[in-house]
Amino acid sequence: MQSVRPDNTDPIPLRQSQQSVGTIMIRFVGLLLAVTVVMVLIWNR
Repeated sequence: MQSVRPDNTDPIPLRQSQQSVGTIMIRFVGLLLAVTVVMVLIWNR
């Protein structure tokens, strides 16, 4: 049986998935804060 190896020996980038999860979380929290502010402004009218 022949072993299959990639052409380059660079390590698999794991940081990109962490960064994308971080950006999704930041966008979610920002959107949640914006919706909360809008709801409070509507409620106080």
